[in-house]
Amino acid sequence: MAEKFEVPKDVLNKIYEAITIAKSTGKIRIGVNETTKAIERGTAKLVAIASDVTPEEVIMHLPVLCDEK
Repeated sequence: MAEKFEVPKDVLNKIYEAITIAKSTGKIRIGVNETTKAIERGTAKLVAIASDVTPEEVIMHLPVLCDEK
C-alpha cells in the first residue's frame, strides 16, 4: 500500500495555482497514461496525484518514475 500524508495548506494552494495556470495555457496532461508519457519524455514539471484514486495500483508507478527522471 502506498504511503499517504497530508500536504500543508500553503503548499496545496501553490499546487492549485500552478494547475490553474497550466490548465489555462493548455499545457496540462490529465490521466495516468498521459502523465506517464510526459514523465518518460521529460516534459513533466509537476506531477500532482489525487489521494482518492482506486485501485491504488494504477498510480503506484508514478512516484518511482518521477524519482528516476
